Amino acid sequence: MRRFIASLVSTSAVLVAAVPALADTPTRQLEYAVVATNGGAARHATVRVDFVGGSAERLMIVNVGETDDTSLSNAANVGILASGALQVEGAASLTSEEEAICAFMSLESEDLIAMGPGDHWERKGVTSGGRYLMRFAVTGVAPDGKMDFNVTRDLYRDNGSTVHWSGTLTYDQNAVVPAAITLGGDATLSIRLTRDTFVH
Repeated sequence: MRRFIASLVSTSAVLVAAVPALADTPTRQLEYAVVATNGGAARHATVRVDFVGGSAERLMIVNVGETDDTSLSNAANVGILASGALQVEGAASLTSEEEAICAFMSLESEDLIAMGPGDHWERKGVTSGGRYLMRFAVTGVAPDGKMDFNVTRDLYRDNGSTVHWSGTLTYDQNAVVPAAITLGGDATLSIRLTRDTFVH
């Protein structure tokens, strides 16, 4: 059964408490270990997400930074909307893994407690540099609050290119963040949460 959120106001106390509006310093930090495989070559990276704010328009505002095994790094300020749309400040761009992490963080706005295996829905809208279509299908719910999904994310870029990602997602309802993501598309992405400063 498809269920849609009735309001853009967050129902989770965890991120409301962890993301005060216009915070000067991060109030919560996440780190994800990433392995991106393309043409048989694997690239290892660490993505850090700092929660720095939130508003009625933006479910959360985060600073996202990535360092990979070539010592290259990038950073961006990202507004995450309840719809899954991402607003990237300035001329910064996101890597595929950063984009996936941020997009799936928007699940915090869904009423997941009422969902179980067989439930499915989709989200679509405008994001930085184009449009997106995401599909979610619940495949399992564990006693510890983790939910498993089959997911797809199609990106239609303003430059005419299209990227299709599909795979699986494990979402932690208690921590209200993605715990593990595996996607196949332009490359194969394996993303795993390794550090969270929020104690729950």
